[in-house]
Amino acid sequence: MIKNKIGAHVSFLKDTQLLGAVEQLIYIGGNSGAFYVSNSRSYKKTLKVNEDLTKQAKKLAKENNIDLKDIIVHSPLVGNIANIDKGSDTWKFSVKSYTEDIKTMDALGLKLFNFHPGSAADKELGIKKVAKAINKIHKDTKESKTVLLLETVTAKGNYIGSTFEELKKIIDLVDNKRRIGVCIDTCHVWDAGYDISKTNDFFKEFDKVIGLKYLKALHINDSKNELGSNKDRHEFIGDGHIGDKVIKKFINHPAVKELPKALETPARKENHLDKWKEEIKMLRKK
Repeated sequence: MIKNKIGAHVSFLKDTQLLGAVEQLIYIGGNSGAFYVSNSRSYKKTLKVNEDLTKQAKKLAKENNIDLKDIIVHSPLVGNIANIDKGSDTWKFSVKSYTEDIKTMDALGLKLFNFHPGSAADKELGIKKVAKAINKIHKDTKESKTVLLLETVTAKGNYIGSTFEELKKIIDLVDNKRRIGVCIDTCHVWDAGYDISKTNDFFKEFDKVIGLKYLKALHINDSKNELGSNKDRHEFIGDGHIGDKVIKKFINHPAVKELPKALETPARKENHLDKWKEEIKMLRKK
């Protein structure tokens, strides 16, 4: 029987780096997971990869059946590679930031880099800017095997990526199709109007529009809001409008059962690791 790959978005700290992140995943019972490898609120990069900590982390991960290729690295939240504002350095800084994170990932042995496509008042032009950024990042990291993942988002403001069609337009403009994919966020697609309780229909539509071969990872969250709300408010599994039964059905669908998944449910001020441990255990329970 395939053991579902589930973890959570844990901390990657300067002092403990990959080793500390792996230790947290082991504690919560995860065999997948996610984290940032740089400051989520800054373009500045200060991390120097500690080779000894990385070596220890790889050994510990292997001993606990955690494959590092199942870790989803999240881009900093300050980036916007869809930026079309004239005179702005946001696009340039974002591309540089993502490129540097990918080089850090290569040093750590990580493969999946997830990011929000971004926002632009002119979506068609924004989509072109996203693809342009991805092609540049691929070119500047041509020796890397890292796959860039477009995360599904809600339709708040001028966000790009709330529909499968928008994601497909980006993918069509990417030169190296082997290094591009999609990460589904269950809260985001729900809030964007995709009813994941109709699981078979959801994956049939994804396959028809984008292609299941591009689906590489998932963020697992319940939603504080009703279907189609476009509010993007994550909730603990079972406490939201999606519900634990629907989420369990969704993550056990043959299309995604073997894919890496990471909880992004709210982190409590106290005992948040224990809460994720509880959620993972519940999601694996028959």
